[in-house]
Amino acid sequence: MRIRYQLLCLAVLPLLLLGADKTDDTPQAKVQLQQLQTYVGQWRGVGQLRRGSTQGAWQEKSEWKWSFGKNETALVFEAKDGKHFQAGKLQAGEKASEYLLTLTTVDDKKIDYGGQLDENGALTMKASEPPEGYTGPTSLAFRQFAKGDRLVVQLYKSSSTGRMISMGTIGYTKIGSNFGKGLTYVECIVTGGKGTIPVTYMGKTYYVCCGGCRDYFNDDPKQAIAEYHERKAEEKAEQEQEAKK
Repeated sequence: MRIRYQLLCLAVLPLLLLGADKTDDTPQAKVQLQQLQTYVGQWRGVGQLRRGSTQGAWQEKSEWKWSFGKNETALVFEAKDGKHFQAGKLQAGEKASEYLLTLTTVDDKKIDYGGQLDENGALTMKASEPPEGYTGPTSLAFRQFAKGDRLVVQLYKSSSTGRMISMGTIGYTKIGSNFGKGLTYVECIVTGGKGTIPVTYMGKTYYVCCGGCRDYFNDDPKQAIAEYHERKAEEKAEQEQEAKK
């Protein structure tokens, strides 16, 4: 019993330290949200309307972080170039497996979702009262893989008959993670994950990590390569700034 108590203290201590200078009346919310700690970080994603199709494919970045208010604890995110949402706030619900999510659409509409975390770590959320005229996703499913280095978000909307219709899937790779890295690590030119699938352009071979990235690259190789070089330049600049600290 003493050992279990010590382990619990060690698990909660980092969260308490992060909010030590704030008055926070929701310690249970911190513990509950810690189940989604792996959401925290910067992500680079590729979205597809339909699996295996490049039509309507897009890229977006997002950043998740903790937010500690006076009487509120949450995980918040920003996606300035998001296709459907530009920001969001995830909070603990009344029960241990329940969560509340407030999303801000790209046209500044606020939408509330509620849902549960299942035993496999998948978080499924459904909009409670979508605003009139809203045509975006009304249901979301978050699933993580590769020890939290991959995040897949599935988007759905309800038809007039109540049937769920897919609006696409976004596959994110955590920036700076060790996803797919090994002794023979080759970087995916689209997301930075482990490149295992060869693609070619102008006689040169590149690698991507999945069929979605392959389709994205083949749809516009020149743009994909330009984005890769831009990303590497940003990473180099960030490393140089860190080295100066």
